[in-house]
Amino acid sequence: MKTKQVKKLLRKYCKWWIHWMGLGYWDIHIYFKNNIKNRPGNRYLAGHTDAIWMYQTAQVEFYPKALLHCTKDEIEGVVIHELVHILTNELREDGTSHEERAVTQLQKAFSWVKGARHA
Repeated sequence: MKTKQVKKLLRKYCKWWIHWMGLGYWDIHIYFKNNIKNRPGNRYLAGHTDAIWMYQTAQVEFYPKALLHCTKDEIEGVVIHELVHILTNELREDGTSHEERAVTQLQKAFSWVKGARHA
């Protein structure tokens, strides 16, 4: 897949999931970053979300080059994951370890529900 195709999918999935997660009343800005950031375990960072829950604003960054070899379902999973961070941000305490685990579980739940809806 090419970077342009990845960005198109990211936009499509963001639009769909922002609506269905009930985030339409938030002020969400979506950005694409060209650089690839490395994470522990030699994994690439696919996305990053900063939210200010008190003001219902969020900035979501995606790294399309890190997603070039991903399937459409994996790319959609990244979108869901980042948007769930908006929903859970106010629960953040010291660090993000617990939030990351909860967000991953919720991302899987949302993906399962969407798939079950089409069954």
